[in-house]
Amino acid sequence: ASPEFRTVTIDKGTSQGVKADMAVISPAGVVGRVILPSGRAAKVQLLIDRNAAAGALIERTRVQGVVEGFGDGSLRMQYVPGTADVKPGDLVVTSGIDGIYPKGFVIGTIEHVEGGSAGYHDIIVRPAVDFSRLEEVLVVRTPPASHDVPEGLP
Repeated sequence: ASPEFRTVTIDKGTSQGVKADMAVISPAGVVGRVILPSGRAAKVQLLIDRNAAAGALIERTRVQGVVEGFGDGSLRMQYVPGTADVKPGDLVVTSGIDGIYPKGFVIGTIEHVEGGSAGYHDIIVRPAVDFSRLEEVLVVRTPPASHDVPEGLP
C-alpha cells in the first residue's frame, strides 16, 4: 500500500448488515466510510486517505467546507471563503451534507490557517482520531436524514 491509500479491514460485513458508504466512527470522531463490504468483513477507507472527503463545518462559526485527506495523516479543509472567521483551535465537525456522515460528528481541530488562492482559506486540520491506535470502531447503520423534496413541491 502506498502512503496515499489508507484503509483498514473490520471484522463485520454484509451478513451483519454492513453496506458500502456507511459511516465508520470511533469514540474520538470520524474514522471513514465502508468502501468494500463482503460477507464477514469490510474494507474501510480512512478519512486521511488522499481520495477521501467529508462535508464539514466549523462548530464555532458554522462556516461550511469540505475536509479532504492529504495522504500524510493530516486533513485539509477546502472551499472556506477567505472572509470567514477561522482560527487555530476551532473544532471541525461533519455537516451531514454529503449523505454519508451524519451531522455533528467530530472530524478534528484546526491546526493552521493561511490565506489561500482564489479567495479561499488554506486550512490544515489535525484529525481527532489517532489512526495508528484504532482498535474498535462503530459502523453507523442508520443513514443520514434524507433531503428529498416532498411530492408536489418544486
